Amino acid sequence: MTLKERIPVFFQNMNFIQAGVCALFMVALFCVLASTIAKDKSNTWDESAHILAGYAYITEGMDYLSPLNHPVTGRSVSAALPALLYDLDFDNTVKPEGAPDSNFFQYSLKFLFENSVPGTRILFSARAGNIAVGVLLLFFVFLWSYRLWGAQGALLSVFFTALSPNILAHSSLATTDLPITAFFFISTYFLYLLSTEKGGLVTALLAALFISLALTTKHSALFLAPVLILSFIIKYKNNGMKKSASLFALLLISTYLLIWAFYGFRFHSGGAGYTGLNWARFGSSPLTPVYDFIRSYKLLPESYLFGIAGVLSGASSGRAAFLMGEYSGNGWWRYFTIAFLIKTPIPTILFFITSVLYLLREKFLRLGDSRRASKALWLFLPALMFFILLSSQNVNIGLRHILPIYPFIFVLIGSVPSLKIDSKRVAKRILVVGLVWYAVSAASIFPNQLAYFNEFIGGPDNGYKYLVDSNLDWGQDLPALKDFMEENSIDKIKLSYFGFSDPRYYGIDYEYLPSYYMPRTGKTDKDIELKGWFAISATMLQGVYLQRRNLYQFFKTQKPVAVLGHSIFIYRF
Repeated sequence: MTLKERIPVFFQNMNFIQAGVCALFMVALFCVLASTIAKDKSNTWDESAHILAGYAYITEGMDYLSPLNHPVTGRSVSAALPALLYDLDFDNTVKPEGAPDSNFFQYSLKFLFENSVPGTRILFSARAGNIAVGVLLLFFVFLWSYRLWGAQGALLSVFFTALSPNILAHSSLATTDLPITAFFFISTYFLYLLSTEKGGLVTALLAALFISLALTTKHSALFLAPVLILSFIIKYKNNGMKKSASLFALLLISTYLLIWAFYGFRFHSGGAGYTGLNWARFGSSPLTPVYDFIRSYKLLPESYLFGIAGVLSGASSGRAAFLMGEYSGNGWWRYFTIAFLIKTPIPTILFFITSVLYLLREKFLRLGDSRRASKALWLFLPALMFFILLSSQNVNIGLRHILPIYPFIFVLIGSVPSLKIDSKRVAKRILVVGLVWYAVSAASIFPNQLAYFNEFIGGPDNGYKYLVDSNLDWGQDLPALKDFMEENSIDKIKLSYFGFSDPRYYGIDYEYLPSYYMPRTGKTDKDIELKGWFAISATMLQGVYLQRRNLYQFFKTQKPVAVLGHSIFIYRF
């Protein structure tokens, strides 16, 4: 038998160990790609705040610095390695976010870049924590896919996960989007196992662990509630009320205690800079009596409850957003649908649709194994529920908010090799074409995964016409700008930058153009002559956060000299 003949036979007959070895190769490739991206990119909008808040909590137990939108665990993932590896200078009198004269965000940059260790080293070590969580996610993607579809399916699921532009982009950032993706998925996996007849004590405790990790990472984890209820109903039908009630009571009690454990069993932690949380900012709402009741009896850590109130308030009020030339402060119901369709590789979309159609065919037309299709609903329904609930709120600033749906999609794609199709030869050729297409897409965008857009809109070169902010331009390409300036002997550039950093941290000398947050230097926009080198990032080019949204309209009519990382447009006059 020739090598060409042996390879297909190997993949058709591989066992768990062989599939695991192949999957390890994909995990190693994932780590190399994510680490390279992490080293290549500057700090994005949220990272310095996450690192500072996480570090303050790990080292000082301070949970009150920035609780408005995020709990402590996701940020602690980012801060764990910096706290372990380095003895960093930290001013525990920093004033919290939202406090009078707060210096939290400004100090977060100083903490990152003006410390005893170079900021790039702190940033990379913080990002390494998320890469490790990404590896954990890959392990459970493999495990669940193998349980449902066997070795081939598991390997296919890992392949799609490891090379996913969106998973890679957020695995290489010190933010909470990848941790909630992993913990939400793993929690659902253990709830799925618990719903079966064999699910017992250990499964319930593992489910509690990962549910509590999810709940204390990002408040969108509250969407696990319907999944938990579904798990209980199925368990009740399989095992009766007595066993089901005892297991789920254990799960709920353990989850509740673990939430308190992650907050050190403190209602709130004091410190030199402690400021009471400003509950008045939320005004009066139907939930106000609920918050007051929980606070009065100290049923939850105060900062955790404050974060829930902040997310619910923000979801209804919305934020400035951009979609295909339109602007809104309240978002669009179609935002995430469009973002998914143009920022997801086309092979992923096609294989996902194929798997869903065939599994629904098995389930409702009884043309196949309906039990297998029923198990697949554990993947499809949580992803659909999460997508619908996020689409109904008013904050539309990035695909990252629906990132948790992707692992479910990748495991569903694992069913493709086992689908019963009449023409197996044609099916194999389609599969191979899809895999090559997917791999080429992943390679061609590297290391700019955050800026990935698919061929539906002509690729990443056209992405800024459809979406900006964390979909494309999150402040990540200052190193590319510095390299461009050195290659072209540019001493100083006129810059409009969207990002939470000072370009001078990356050695960039600039004249200030109207921007969102970037520190002013030298002349104002009224004094700047349309002459020389200009750098304008995509979000600023679209004017999303500017008072005059058409301020850079002239530049949109000009052909840029270069586009760095698909996010910073370079012009010369």
